[in-house]
Formats: sequence, C-alpha cells, structure tokens
Amino acid sequence: MWEDSSYCWVVLCKNNWFHLRKQLFNHHRIPLGEADAVTPLPPLKSPFRVRCDECGKEYFYKPSDVRKYEQELPEQFTPHPLFRFGDERRRSQRSFENVELVVRAVAGETLLFQEKASAISTSDHGALVALSADVQIGQTLYLKNPRNQIELKGRVVRVEKREKGLAHVGVDFSEPAPAEFWPIESRGAIRSGDNRKAGVR
Repeated sequence: MWEDSSYCWVVLCKNNWFHLRKQLFNHHRIPLGEADAVTPLPPLKSPFRVRCDECGKEYFYKPSDVRKYEQELPEQFTPHPLFRFGDERRRSQRSFENVELVVRAVAGETLLFQEKASAISTSDHGALVALSADVQIGQTLYLKNPRNQIELKGRVVRVEKREKGLAHVGVDFSEPAPAEFWPIESRGAIRSGDNRKAGVR
C-alpha cells in the first residue's frame, strides 16, 4: 500500500572535511524546502547561495546540484528563499482515490508499451501511477481515462522501484487536467482537502 511519503529538496554540503569526520561515507544533506513525489524542480536560473544548517558554511550551488530526497523536514525549519511556496507549494491538492488508467509510450510511430494501470495519487497537475513497464526520468507518457476516453500527455519526474515488479511513477502533466478527466469522487476529495486547509468544517 502506498503512503503519502514526505519529500524535500536538498543539496549536499560541500564542507566534506567537517561532515565526513562525523559520518564517514555520508554527505550531509541541507534541506531547502518541502516537495512531493510528482512536483518538478522549481525554475532556478542561476547559481544560488546556501548556508549549511549544521556546519554554518555557505557555498554556491547550481540548479543541477538540487536533488529530491525522501525524508522529514526538521520541526524548526525555514525554507530557502527560492523554495518558499507557502500554501501554494502543491499547485493543486491531491486525492488518494485509486483511478484506473491506460498508460502508453511511443517513439515516433512505434508503440513502446501500453498497459492498464492505477493512479494512486492524483491532482490537476499530475499523478503517481503504479506501472510494470520500465520508464525513465524525462520520458513522455500518455495517460487515458477509459471512462471518458480523455488522454493527457505528461513527463516522468520520478521513478520509485517497488516489490512485485511494479514501480511508482510520478508524472507531471504538460497542461492541467480538464475538470472531467478525474472521476467526480476523486475531485470531491480534492475539494474536501481544499476546504480542510481553509478551515472549513
């Protein structure tokens, strides 16, 4: 059973002398901000400064140095200015209703694979899908809802290998899903999440 894991954006502190003497072979990860399984890296156009929360040293990091890591953020945590998303961190609320889809990938005119799959986390901007096919980060997938025959194009942003031959694949849509793409009950769960966040009883 998939659970709503906690993710965050991190960089590895470059002060190896300080950290490796405390934890040999383990680099210290500096948390930058909260993430989730499907949200892509925010747009970062140039190198930026990060001060280590442990050793206090400050270094420049490139956008390519940023990684998504599955871990809890510290209780007393202040996001880096470039990773402060506030209540809009997730562009849309998620639902955890299972939704049956047909997922395919193509290369030119060639069908690489097509399989029935379950979306185990959904939002207007993406989904987390359980797939048996091998996919790669950055690969284009097409997700069709057989109930209404609407198909959306998306990009693989995360692949988590799981047991029994399945992988949990995070897909970020090229465009927001139309209102009728997800089932009514799924969209109802999303709206309920919005209401709870706003304090509506």
